[in-house]
Amino acid sequence: MKKAVITLFSISLTAGTLYLAYCEGKLFLIKKLIASWVDETTKQNKDLTTEQASQLRQELDKLSLFEVRQLSVYSTKVLAGVPESELATLTAKLNEKKIREKADLHLVDDLIFGTNI
Repeated sequence: MKKAVITLFSISLTAGTLYLAYCEGKLFLIKKLIASWVDETTKQNKDLTTEQASQLRQELDKLSLFEVRQLSVYSTKVLAGVPESELATLTAKLNEKKIREKADLHLVDDLIFGTNI
């Protein structure tokens, strides 16, 4: 009986630790992504208010860690000025995952997607 309890406790502890790491990693990526968007909008003489940043954080929280990572890579490359031909595969992946449908990113559409919907 003791072995079963110890095994169950170990599995629960491991699962909890992995979930915590997943959540913290996702939160870190979201904060980093929003900070880069705020910096870029400031450079363009536009402002993303704290209320809008909070709204973006809530929308990005709807995505999985891997989707946030893909969006972060795409956004970094767009803001760095990478040519459209190199972004084609990333754009296809974002469209395949339907990220823009899962999260309402209309506040930064013009910034990262080049459209103002």
